[in-house]
Amino acid sequence: MNALLILFGGCLSSEAFQPVLDGKNSVALSLEQAKKFPGVGKTALLASRGNFSFLNGVQIEQRDSWTKRSLLEKIAELQAGFDCVYFAFADCPFLDPALAGAIAERHLRYAAEYSYADGWPYGLAPEVLSNGTAGILAKILGEEDGPVERDMLFSVIQKDINAFDIETEISPVDLRCHRLNLCADSKRNLLLIKNLLDSGGGKIPASGDVQNVIEQQPEILRTLPAFYPIQVYGGCPQKCAFCPYPVFTDSSGRKDFMESEKFESLLDKIAAFSGDAVIDLSLWGELSLHPQKMKLIESVISHPELSLIIETSGLGWKAEELEECAGLSKNAAQRKTLPAPLSWIVSLDSADSQRYMEIRGQGFAEAGDCAKKLLSLFPNDCYVQAVRTAGAEDDTEKFYRYWKENAPNGEKNIIIQKYDDFCGKLEKKQASDISPVIRQSCWHIMRDMPVLIDGTVPLCREALKNELTLGNLFTDSIESIWKNGESYYREHCLKKYTGFCADCDEYYTYNF
Repeated sequence: MNALLILFGGCLSSEAFQPVLDGKNSVALSLEQAKKFPGVGKTALLASRGNFSFLNGVQIEQRDSWTKRSLLEKIAELQAGFDCVYFAFADCPFLDPALAGAIAERHLRYAAEYSYADGWPYGLAPEVLSNGTAGILAKILGEEDGPVERDMLFSVIQKDINAFDIETEISPVDLRCHRLNLCADSKRNLLLIKNLLDSGGGKIPASGDVQNVIEQQPEILRTLPAFYPIQVYGGCPQKCAFCPYPVFTDSSGRKDFMESEKFESLLDKIAAFSGDAVIDLSLWGELSLHPQKMKLIESVISHPELSLIIETSGLGWKAEELEECAGLSKNAAQRKTLPAPLSWIVSLDSADSQRYMEIRGQGFAEAGDCAKKLLSLFPNDCYVQAVRTAGAEDDTEKFYRYWKENAPNGEKNIIIQKYDDFCGKLEKKQASDISPVIRQSCWHIMRDMPVLIDGTVPLCREALKNELTLGNLFTDSIESIWKNGESYYREHCLKKYTGFCADCDEYYTYNF
């Protein structure tokens, strides 16, 4: 076998160049591992502008920016005379030569055009293309183009998937449920890579070793928070039947809010600690009522490492405010590993005015108009949401059908949310039991850091009575607050669920 090895480094983050093992960064380690793939006859790095003088024995192709088309055309140009092409991103230091060899052997044995690994965490295996496939993919791309994403090859193949012979190397244990990315594209993933190295005694783990560590030391998977739901306003124009907030506070009478200066100070702390993160407004209360809401929105969007999600009732917004938000998002720098700069979730719960009144109260027409306005401004980043409850399946289906016909992307703009009884604080109305057969450690303790108006950080959103607080983000260091939650996550890893965690069924729901 005579194979071409292509590593793509056109969108590397600063973390990819930080020392990881023996003074080597992830790019150097990726190349070192990939060169061990069976049959490699030539190696090329396709990169953006930068200094790669620390790499030896590799052809470096650089340009200011790479698109899907330019990448495919370059692969097609370089692959002439080779039996197949190994393709991987250049920030994956755990690329496994044995796994790559198994994929290539299967690829050649069955004369496949595209082969990949399935069931392992991302970053352990390359994709394999036959000679000529890249050129075909460039033609399938047609007029469409755009930035190179990690699933680019498969996403293009999906446009005409039945036209390709595809082979898959399947993991003996499906590890996809852990949502791991073993690539140095963020501060969070770089810490995960270091944790895995430490757990293996400073040696690069093989794919089987990664599986063993995940099963035996799951606590190392908790790295840095990725999702920050923040309460910025105390009041809410509605008292929703599915929301516990009105039960614990007079939300209709509250007008307290977080000052924009304090909010901006939180953002600085979050960006410095997590590197990248998703900010969710508002944990409780309605953002549209905040007197400085546009300042808050702009302050998040102005941080290129942060993305903003606004959860709203759809009440209280002016059309010009929504249009200004669309302009801010359009002009914002695109996020590398995060959602769009600004996304919206409009909680409607019903497409029927009478049912809406029963669940949420007044405001059906205004909320619907707001949702339609947002869908026109943010067709790919706005979602209408309904909570699915027992006994209301017909209403949920009507909601789904209505918005499937009226949203720009149909069902892609719809969220049917699981009902949450907040650990027994509300009546149990779950429509069905979708919990895992075997309970897993809580995603929220692993990845979320909720913040209340006064800076208090509860263990999670379910801690409505401040049963468990980890600190105050205005007065305590964010590092110490995050560390204070570690013991609770370790308990979950040991299958110990105490306090309100014992009655919680939100542990398997995932945000970002």
